[in-house]
This record gives sequence, C-alpha cells and structure tokens, in this order.
Amino acid sequence: RVKASCSVASNEVRASVERNEGLPRGRERLKGFLKLFYTCFALLVMYSLRSGLGSGLTKQFGALVEGVDLSRNLSDATVNALKRDLYEHRLLIFRGQGEIKGSRQVEISEWFGEVESTFSKHPRSPHPDIFRVSNDAAQGCTSVGRSGWHIDGTFMERPFKVQTMHFWACPKEGGSTLFAPLREIAESLRKDASFEWDRLHFVTNRRTDYALVHPLICVHPVTGDATMVFHLGRHFMDAIVEAGGTENRVLSEEEVQRVCTILKDKCEETEWCLDFRWQPGDFAIVDNRALAHYAHSSTQADPRRAGLRILHRTTVAGDCRPVK
Repeated sequence: RVKASCSVASNEVRASVERNEGLPRGRERLKGFLKLFYTCFALLVMYSLRSGLGSGLTKQFGALVEGVDLSRNLSDATVNALKRDLYEHRLLIFRGQGEIKGSRQVEISEWFGEVESTFSKHPRSPHPDIFRVSNDAAQGCTSVGRSGWHIDGTFMERPFKVQTMHFWACPKEGGSTLFAPLREIAESLRKDASFEWDRLHFVTNRRTDYALVHPLICVHPVTGDATMVFHLGRHFMDAIVEAGGTENRVLSEEEVQRVCTILKDKCEETEWCLDFRWQPGDFAIVDNRALAHYAHSSTQADPRRAGLRILHRTTVAGDCRPVK
C-alpha cells in the first residue's frame, strides 16, 4: 500500500512562488507552471507501508513505514494518515531514523494526546518525558519490561493508549521485544472452556491506595475490536475476580496460575507472536491498547559481551477506562 503525503520542502518552495508577486507579466505563464509543478510534486511525495509476512512482521499486525523522516516536521495530512495506519496495523516501525532528539520524540508522541510519565527519571535521559532504558545501569534504567507479558499502565484507571520506542543503540545479539495481538487472543479465549473469560477481571493496587478493577476482555475505544488488559507479572497483579453472575468470586491462587499460564501460552503462539529484533535508529509507534509486549531476556545481556542497548520510550495518557 502507498499513502500520499505532503512534502514540507515542496510546500515551502510552492509558497515562495506564490508570494513572488513582483514577477514581470511575461513570466506569468512560468509562474503558473511552477505552481502547478510544485503542487503535483507535493502530491507525488508518498510513504509506503510494507506489512504481512513479506515485511518480516506477522500477517496479523505490524507495518514498516518507508519514506518518512521523523526528525522533520510532517504535514497534517501525513500525520493523520499515520494515525489511521497505527489503528489499522497496531504497530508502525520506521527504520534508519538516526538519533532523534528527545524533544522531537515527545512532539511525535503528542500526535496522539498528552504525554504522561510515570517512570523513573534516569540522569542520562534527554528529556523529562523520555524513559531511558538500557542494559547498562550507567546508561539507563535496567530490567525494564521483564516482569511478564503486559500492556503499559494497567495500574492506572486509564491505561496508556500509545507508546513510542526509539533505539539509539542495539546490542550485537538479542535485545528484541516480543509483541502479541490482543484481538486474536481474546477471540481465541472465548472458544476456551477453561474459564468464563468474559467474566474475569484483573485487579491491581500497585500505584493506588485502592483496588483498580479492569475487565480482562474489553473493547478497544477506537476500533471497537475486542482487546485485553493484563500484566502477568505478579508484582502488578493482586487478584483475578470472576464477576457478572449472581455473585463475585475471587479466583484461587491455583486458578490464577492457570489463567496466567494460558495467557502466556496464547501470547507466545507461533501463529502471531512477533519476536522483533531492533536495529540502531529504529523508531516504533505502538497501539498499547491492542498489543501486549514483553522484553526478551537478552535485553539485559552484559553490554561488555553483547553490546550496549539504549531505548528511549514515551507513553501517551489514556482517555477512557476499559469497558466491556
């Protein structure tokens, strides 16, 4: 698929032609031709999307975006097209973006709403809203994303809706992130008789003085698709409750372990699990409410052996509570 977008450079040239009111009358035809040329040039500047198995991603989700330089300001038309593509593909990856400034990464994040930071501030972070992650404690926060499959912000009333990931450095080996599609997992669980999945609720009070209860299976507020809210790290999970019948029931520890095992196995099904190996300069925009993710164990490999890993991450505040 190819998306039309407006080139900032061509717009600027076209605008300069339009402002040149002092041209001799004999050059009016040339002026008109130039206006037409730059208008057509702007329309021909496009970015392309590569998705499906041929892209190195999965057939269910993800797209590589080509022809976009994120370090430059983009037209409103391009930004709006990328936003639509995110909700269609759930994961957009831009390769070869170099080292984008922290302030610019925050600007890109703000395409989707207000940036909300709930994480530790590392002294090497280039911006207060950038979460700097590394396999070297001197370079960034370590052991991030290793607690279990999750979406970000389950400890909040309104989980984050989008996250961005930008890699300034990648190890020579490993360092990948695993992604899994929540719509497909939810639909698969509804065929599983182990539990009444639509009645289960995830409970946490990690960041509050009261219990937060989220439906395990809910509705994506933008697409209307089935999606899920969970964090399989037990530090983030206080209980799982079966609700919606004649009475609510707290699942036993054995049942919770079964639920977690089933969810982990579903996330890691080879049919749709993406184990994505990053390259320096990669920039990703992730629909946090549509994909679960998990940092591979190799993300914490000794930097002296594997090489340094530096990730700059932002999170965009959620705008609604998960509902069934």
